[in-house]
Amino acid sequence: MGNMRKVSAERFRFLTQRITIATKMQDWHAIARYDSELSELLSAGRDSLTDPRIAPHVADVKAAHKVAYNALKEASSKLEAQMSKVNEQQEGTLAYQLAMSMED
Repeated sequence: MGNMRKVSAERFRFLTQRITIATKMQDWHAIARYDSELSELLSAGRDSLTDPRIAPHVADVKAAHKVAYNALKEASSKLEAQMSKVNEQQEGTLAYQLAMSMED
């Protein structure tokens, strides 16, 4: 992680590409990893974030990060809806089984 301390336009471009690819693949573990790397990079490079050679790349990675966040939020909502549906089905099945056992 020694190169994490080196703040450069290339590091931001690299993370932008990786976050974009991971988002398209819905690889949430990779996004978490890149989010952590981005956090370290931003912390290490606070003084250079306004540098005209780096600032546009910071904006690009910020946009990619926002897309990833929104995709994760949508995927989480879908998963919650699926889990709720499964729970409802389980409850219905249990109620049916209970009713059937009471008839016997």
